[in-house]
Amino acid sequence: MKILPLLAALPLLCASVVSANSLMSVGYFNGGGDVTAGPGGDINKLDVRQITHLNYSFGLIYNDEKDETNDALKDPAKLHQIWLSPKVQADLAQIPVLRKQNPNLKVLLSVGGWGARGFSGAAATSESRAVFIRSVQDVVAKYGLDGIDLDWEYPVNGAWGLVASQPADKDNFTTLLKELRSAMGQNKLVTIAVGANAESPKSWVDVKAIAPLLDYINLMTYDMAYGTQYFNSNLYDSTQWPTVAEADKYSADFVVNNYLAAGLKPSQMNLGIGFYGRVPKRSVEPGIDWSKPDAQKNPATQPYFGPQQVELFKSLGVDLSKDTYVKYNDIVAKLLNDPQKRFTEHWDDQAKVPYLTVKSDDGKGLFALSYENPRSVSIKADYIKSKGLGGAMFWEYGADDNNQLAKQLAESLGIKH
Repeated sequence: MKILPLLAALPLLCASVVSANSLMSVGYFNGGGDVTAGPGGDINKLDVRQITHLNYSFGLIYNDEKDETNDALKDPAKLHQIWLSPKVQADLAQIPVLRKQNPNLKVLLSVGGWGARGFSGAAATSESRAVFIRSVQDVVAKYGLDGIDLDWEYPVNGAWGLVASQPADKDNFTTLLKELRSAMGQNKLVTIAVGANAESPKSWVDVKAIAPLLDYINLMTYDMAYGTQYFNSNLYDSTQWPTVAEADKYSADFVVNNYLAAGLKPSQMNLGIGFYGRVPKRSVEPGIDWSKPDAQKNPATQPYFGPQQVELFKSLGVDLSKDTYVKYNDIVAKLLNDPQKRFTEHWDDQAKVPYLTVKSDDGKGLFALSYENPRSVSIKADYIKSKGLGGAMFWEYGADDNNQLAKQLAESLGIKH
């Protein structure tokens, strides 16, 4: 197998980066409890021989945003510093045990995540940035970490108004990363995760300015099953299950090419792979094409699930009125191995991912869920090599089914374990 060079074009090469002959598999682990992924997993169940980097998630930021619901984050004496839950602290103390499995493992703390507050405020001034950076240094030193990963996923946009944001976020993020890199030096990793949205490399993140400051950037090439899109993490577009609104027409390849066009080098980019699936939002709510006049009055698509399908998912622990996220281990246990065989598995040879259908009241097959399996993971690994990317990132390890996706990814990328 030909292994493509990693990070060869980076002006800043950190000593802790994996060797130039290796591809990366960066595994996020939801240890602290993510708002969409459910409660934190058991760090002792991880097989870190399958990965090169572990992104422990999440540290949060003390903030003064008015909509913060976590009282622990409201301490004004600790404003802009990193907060770690008791479980996160206990898990990070186990890092030396994990390193016995894989002495070459690089461990980073990921700060932020979907709906995480505090970034806009922490990046806003030289004083607030200094407080945050000192906090990063303290955490990295205390737990012997190899670096820090910032998941400020939607600067400027504010996760569509969910968290505080301002137009200055774009430049403030660049300044924060410059100062963070200077403080951390070249022997520690500094990385970020960025959104798939087409506006991200255009308007929210200054890709050319931040790229030289970072070891690599993780692309969140998943969570696409919104609007009029069916698939959660399709590699390419599908004609069998087409997206209606042009603004919803996302694929992993589309996202990669957007970031390449913005100036990010392939070797500095990790393709995101979701160890979960999503029921498409268009199954339960109207799909809006916001480019059309009177968009809300004239939806581009109508929901196609009836009460029977909604109740079926609810009986399996997925309340579609709240979220559509289904872990891969639950897909295997509850859907693929459903004793009543209510789901039928298919393969879309254009999208290069599997999906499930469920029968409608009149017996028609309805698109129920798309996800990843070993076959699609192997194809994405081939894509990574063909594009000369740095490697893969996945969210998240606790959702795997007996490590089979992580093992397939390691095998396909040529990671020795």
